[in-house]
Amino acid sequence: MKKKLTILISMMLTLCMVLPLAGCGSSAAADSGEITLTFWTHNDEDTWNESYQSMAEAYMSAHPDVKIHIEAFPYDEYKTKIQTALMSNKGGADIYELWGGWVADFVPTGSLAALPDDLAKEVISEAYESTYGTLQSEGKLYGIPQEFNIECGGLIVNNNILAENGLSVPTTWDELVDNGIKGTVKNDNGDMAIKGFDFVNEDGVMYLFTSMILSQGEEYMNSDGTFNFSTDAAKKAWEELASFAMDTDRQTTNLSGLDDGSDIEGYQELYAGQVMMVPRGPWCIAEGENEFDLKYGKDYSYVEMPFYGPEKRFAAETGWSMGVGSAISEEKQAAAFDFLRFVFSDDVILKHNIACGQIPAKKSVAESDDYVKGFEYAAPLLKILDGGQYIGNFNTGLFKDAVNETFSLYCKDGYESTEAALKELEDRCNEIE
Repeated sequence: MKKKLTILISMMLTLCMVLPLAGCGSSAAADSGEITLTFWTHNDEDTWNESYQSMAEAYMSAHPDVKIHIEAFPYDEYKTKIQTALMSNKGGADIYELWGGWVADFVPTGSLAALPDDLAKEVISEAYESTYGTLQSEGKLYGIPQEFNIECGGLIVNNNILAENGLSVPTTWDELVDNGIKGTVKNDNGDMAIKGFDFVNEDGVMYLFTSMILSQGEEYMNSDGTFNFSTDAAKKAWEELASFAMDTDRQTTNLSGLDDGSDIEGYQELYAGQVMMVPRGPWCIAEGENEFDLKYGKDYSYVEMPFYGPEKRFAAETGWSMGVGSAISEEKQAAAFDFLRFVFSDDVILKHNIACGQIPAKKSVAESDDYVKGFEYAAPLLKILDGGQYIGNFNTGLFKDAVNETFSLYCKDGYESTEAALKELEDRCNEIE
């Protein structure tokens, strides 16, 4: 998962008036017998914080006996803070914003409370499976999903670079490859001036690799939950991807997105005129207009990306979610779960995901006319959501690290063969818990 930057303008937030984050709770509230709930979140984007604050204000307006105090932290600090609290099951908050990939580590500690049965049934019956996969353990759910996290299936294209090369939006994989090669420009010293097709980032290599396997009708995991990269489909996908990042006549990108230590991503380079095509989720689309002064539909567009194989299949991990601490009183837990019910309601989850540039976890909301009208960028993805499968119950961060490090070394001729690289990757991934 990459930290999300700026998303959409806050005028989408129509739930209620936004108040400062620090003004939610007070000792006076506690003295008056009111229930005060502390909610931890990250504060990378003002839009997210405003959306959460709007949720809290709307809920408190209808429940004057409950006060919700939001504490927001920088992403890196938050990730460390929440891991310390939940892994030790000491201290912490009452309600947590959770990245789905973290929950597999937290549930065994007993630090998260299981959802009430009725709320769990609602989530399972109404949400896409991938959105709650990691939240589920031994028949219980330990949080509500907010989004359908998707990083595969959508393609950001720089319309100006396409036009300069006499190219059009690709509709097949072969056209995508051909466009990428033709759109790539190298300087006299061999460095890339323009990348034709850039997928090399923390998320991109893994998601594209697994999708290329799945789209061929194969799997990257065995039925017992172990990884399997020894198939012909895995080998074909790996060699195809690597050819785009190696110094060959098919090169369309390089390894800078993994190796240079920069926080600048390919989609941002696309907005700056240095990349022609980038596969990415819809959360970063508005940044082209908001931060780079481009015009959506004129300078750049978001389109459906062609799949490698005949099947439109891809892996999706559980994204941003919300859970309740297990160490709090029954009274607080009841109030916290009631707030989660409110957050999972159609109107609230619709407005939150529109504001934050995400696809709602609830099927009926994601497929509604109101969502399509409110977030037109997602249109290329809505037709493929049923092809998304839960990525698997393991630490996805470690999985991405394994894929990225093996891919980088392979592209530098660090293995004697494709089979050797994939065997090492398979062994390393099968050590992930």
